[in-house]
Amino acid sequence: MMKDLKEEKIQVIRGPDFFPWMLNKQIIFLILIVLSLNVFPGGMTEASEAQKMSLVEAVELALKYNQDLKLAKNSVQYSKFTLEKEKNDYLPQVTGTVNTALNNDYGQSGSNRNYSTLRAEIFTQLNLFKGFEDKASLESARYNLSSYEHTQIRKKQQVIYDTVNAYIDVVQRRQEVEVARENLTNNRQQEKEIKAFYETGKVPATDLYQQQAETAKAKFDVISAENSYKISKMQLIKSIGVPIAGDIEIEVPKITIFTMAPETDTDRLIQEAFETRPDLFALEKSVSAKEAKIKEAASGKYPSVDLNAGVGSLYDNRYDENFGHQFSDDNIDSYIGVSVSLPIFDRQLTRTKVNQAKIDKQSENLTLEKLKQQIREELGQEFADYQTACESILVSKSRLFYTNKALESVFQRYKMGAANLTELTQIRSDQVEARNELIQAEMDKMQKIISIFFYKGDLGLSHLLKEKLS
Repeated sequence: MMKDLKEEKIQVIRGPDFFPWMLNKQIIFLILIVLSLNVFPGGMTEASEAQKMSLVEAVELALKYNQDLKLAKNSVQYSKFTLEKEKNDYLPQVTGTVNTALNNDYGQSGSNRNYSTLRAEIFTQLNLFKGFEDKASLESARYNLSSYEHTQIRKKQQVIYDTVNAYIDVVQRRQEVEVARENLTNNRQQEKEIKAFYETGKVPATDLYQQQAETAKAKFDVISAENSYKISKMQLIKSIGVPIAGDIEIEVPKITIFTMAPETDTDRLIQEAFETRPDLFALEKSVSAKEAKIKEAASGKYPSVDLNAGVGSLYDNRYDENFGHQFSDDNIDSYIGVSVSLPIFDRQLTRTKVNQAKIDKQSENLTLEKLKQQIREELGQEFADYQTACESILVSKSRLFYTNKALESVFQRYKMGAANLTELTQIRSDQVEARNELIQAEMDKMQKIISIFFYKGDLGLSHLLKEKLS
């Protein structure tokens, strides 16, 4: 029998007799393909292994690839070019021109004569006075650049804040998965024990069926928790702003900022925010820029004074003198002068621009006051939430402690027949809920600490990123 099986296997490898054309090389090639199929899955598993990512690495990637931060950097660069342009307005403008023409000169006899001319000129213009427009526009450009720079800093803080929050959410979801898996393990173990009780006649069949239903529910809870975990990781990758191939594995962050107790005096917190918030500084600089725009608009009611100078020469081939003699000696001319332009009636254009600029400044001031009020509300709310989170941790720990004790007690009573399965199921459900509540409270506390630092305008970058980004 064994011999027949071996011959059958050999026949499968060699192929049927009606394939006499198959060569040994082809057989070897097919065998190599089969062997490679056994090796390939291992290689695929290794290639798809999850990438480990710490909180610091996630933030560094976000700061490198986040699109909003790149746009903020572009705005700063654009503003720098604008400032450079305004500085260059103080320089004279120098222009060179060369004109050549073919002319026809009709004489008295009616015959025409063709001749050519060439004229070259270099002239310059320097503004001496423009109603303080140049000074005002330069001042406005400087304030705008400073505003964009502070906006970029705030955007950087926003990227860090969003990434850290997304990372903390992933940590929470992972811990919830661990709780769900442990609950499933406990339910399976309890199912085995209840089945043993049932087989010995200690409990009815309904207890076994009820426990099997609870085990099935625990399986579903694991699937649901794992799905939430996957979604949170996708949200983290979205916050980072760069596609990451494969799965990621996060680490529980151990960073000083998460253990730092924030300032307990909300009034002092608000005052510190007024002194550190980059977006507040950005708006203050923007208000100053709007003030400079009013001066720039008002320059239209002043006269404009320009210094003009130039030198040029002409060559005409009707004359016998050669090109060099005409161009450098005979026809050279120069001039220098001052031109004054005095506005008499500009159809109320200057007045309209000034009024518009004043409204722009007023709107910016209102935005600034609105932001200050928003800072007060945000810090007040976040500090209150932080205190609630601290209390929630204490309550959750206490509840978890007592539910653990109750679970042990009820299970012992159940084994002795003094408690029913409904009581045991309920107290186990309460224990899982208490564990998740503790996880939620701890994550809330971490997020509230980060939020307070963020709304104060200081994320403690030296603690968060080991001095790399401070």
